[in-house]
Amino acid sequence: MRSVLAALLANTLIATAKGIAAALTGSSALVAETLHTIADAGNEVFLFVAIRRSAREPDATHPFGYGPERYYWALLAAIGMFVVGGALSIAEGIRALVNPPPLEDLWVGVAVLLVALTLDGASRTVALRTLRKQASERGVTVKTLLRESSDPTVTTVYLEDSVDVAGAALALLALVLHKITGSALPDALATLAIGCLLAYIALRLTTRNRQLLANQAVPDRYVERLRGRLVAADGLEEVRNVEAVYLGPGQVLVAADVRMDPRLDAEGVAHRLVALRTEVCRDVPTVARLYLTPVD
Repeated sequence: MRSVLAALLANTLIATAKGIAAALTGSSALVAETLHTIADAGNEVFLFVAIRRSAREPDATHPFGYGPERYYWALLAAIGMFVVGGALSIAEGIRALVNPPPLEDLWVGVAVLLVALTLDGASRTVALRTLRKQASERGVTVKTLLRESSDPTVTTVYLEDSVDVAGAALALLALVLHKITGSALPDALATLAIGCLLAYIALRLTTRNRQLLANQAVPDRYVERLRGRLVAADGLEEVRNVEAVYLGPGQVLVAADVRMDPRLDAEGVAHRLVALRTEVCRDVPTVARLYLTPVD
């Protein structure tokens, strides 16, 4: 939530400044950056709703909880980034190639982009700090976490802010080259580059949220750790099959076929299974539901 709110505040301020600068300078790259930042601010609203709605407790209509709500709203945010940020920016770049606008009030644009770089960089730092903490807890790299994370909010904010920094740098370079060369071509090319970069990130986020909505399995290394935890438990002789899928960010449903100690009677098996479920869910907080099926 801290990452989302930091990004929302930064993007609201930046979008206003970029819009004013785009109107004064006539720069197509600044227009693209304005659209980009408006899309980002809208996305943070979606992500805020995602966090709030997915945090609701399970009830009769949703016995497994509301975790997938976060994936749904994050998917809408990714689509918004593609349409508002990517497609419209590419259209603006094409328009600038066909009908190059004149450049005015250069220093206004430069000042706004420098401020945007500072604010976007600060917001990205907050998201990166959160990602590093999560990666350290899981014993993986930030790159691996970005690819596998079941929480789309921090991932979306981090990727958005990374594109924000890259886009502002491209727009700043385009303004300088436009002034030096007198040609609007760098401005138009930077606009197209910003649009293509946004479209790529949006498609990447869309794919990830689609996978999570489709009950993607938990990575094998986590499943093997859980298998080891079960194998070491008293009363079990064998763990034949373990399947784990995401119920939501930080929530996993696990189903396993287990062979019980043959010395246990029916009542002993029942008591041992109940105790084992309690122990595993206590020791592994991400396991929200654990179903153990005794097999022969």
